[in-house]
Amino acid sequence: MKERYESFPPCPPPVVTGPFMDQFIPLTSLEQMSSTEYDVLVVGTGGGGGAAIWRLCQQLKGTGKKIGVVEAGPIMLQTHSYNLPTVAQNFSNYYYNPKITKPIGLTMPDLRDSRQAIALGGKTLFWDMVTPRMPPSQIAETPVPYNEMQTYYNIAEQIMKVNKPDAYDSPLSRILLNRFWENGVPEAEITPRAINFEPVNYGGVNPTVYFSSISFLAGGLEARPFDLAVQARAVQLLGDHGRIAGVKVMTPDKKPYILRAKNIILSAGIFETVRLLLYSGVQGRALGHYLIGHSYMIFSTVINRRDLPATLGPLYLLIPQTADRPYQMQIYRRQNEMLEQKGELGIGFSGYGKVESRYENRLYLHPHLKDEYGVPLLQADFSFSEKDRAIMARMAQDIHQYAAAIGGRVAPPDPCLHTLDHVAGVCRMGIDPANSGTDPYGQIHGVPGLYVADASVLPPYGAVNPTLTIAALAIRTADHIAGQM
Repeated sequence: MKERYESFPPCPPPVVTGPFMDQFIPLTSLEQMSSTEYDVLVVGTGGGGGAAIWRLCQQLKGTGKKIGVVEAGPIMLQTHSYNLPTVAQNFSNYYYNPKITKPIGLTMPDLRDSRQAIALGGKTLFWDMVTPRMPPSQIAETPVPYNEMQTYYNIAEQIMKVNKPDAYDSPLSRILLNRFWENGVPEAEITPRAINFEPVNYGGVNPTVYFSSISFLAGGLEARPFDLAVQARAVQLLGDHGRIAGVKVMTPDKKPYILRAKNIILSAGIFETVRLLLYSGVQGRALGHYLIGHSYMIFSTVINRRDLPATLGPLYLLIPQTADRPYQMQIYRRQNEMLEQKGELGIGFSGYGKVESRYENRLYLHPHLKDEYGVPLLQADFSFSEKDRAIMARMAQDIHQYAAAIGGRVAPPDPCLHTLDHVAGVCRMGIDPANSGTDPYGQIHGVPGLYVADASVLPPYGAVNPTLTIAALAIRTADHIAGQM
């Protein structure tokens, strides 16, 4: 037997191409990056930055063009937090830990979404994965043609694994959907979410269930390499005769490096992107202004549990924004054992109202206070308009119709307002520099080579969750840059 096995030749060792990885993703030092001039440098790795990186890698595969990426935060998680049971079960305790996320500025009480997750992947490590498209009536308010927007939605949905309509089909979903349809709400649908329900293919670039920007980065690396530095805080943009030339970054111990680039995409999130632009002296009447988001309201409703089957399954439904409905409602099950003991089931509604894009709503630099890197802190001026408040009042009125449609009632406490959610704008795209920060491709007016690809570039986007639109526009911006090359 021994002689039999010794007669076979030994298997060759595995072939390793490129440098060995000492992290789950290849990293490059800032010292190495400072010796390279990049064709494109991306600042930030959240939904917009990740989408741009993925698309650039696809479009520039085999070209020899150099792509660099800097992320201000560390590697915190290697996947969406919901994919980690220990985090998912203690989400609030984890997310609100000041070591994980932090509030922006000093006095920004009107911005519910003003906590930053400064880490590889950004807030896509924690988002709820809801991915509706803007309705046609809302796209008409943007500078992007309708058919082009649909094309980039298709691309973004494919790479983000946005689920098919039957992905969350369950007894409870089907029953409530039919009740909506039969009682005057035919637009109700299964909520689109960026969750991969397909069997895992070993060796693929999206092995996780819940999507985060980490999968964008993996998809980019599958196409071609790029340089990535973490804990590299961008503090100032650098120009050369009116064109972008590079960015100054600093390490946690405040050691500065200059990274040179022919094109820079700012994807650091609405707060850090606008702060970097303003502090760097980039000019533009609209920069920092036209702050938008959603008026966010929560409603509690109750239906009869005894009318439902023993097995309910998950519930994720959506009443979308339409030309006649300036808000959307997300419907979900609220776990409440006391209600179920009484033969009732709690159904939650989250209402997101459209907010006017007004010049006076803005983010601005604090005149005196600075952070540890010497960059001024960010502050906000925001108020709801009369039109915004009218939409809130309509949501509070219409919830009774929706509760009745599913055979239930609105339950106390009264609807509560969580102020402004899903903040965006302040560097919105448009044609006229007088009322927009970038052109329709995300390039800052008057600064060739400087682009924005995150929530701050969004034009008025209505009442829909913004992440899918951010990703679609970022992919479009990456295509434009690659086309210019």
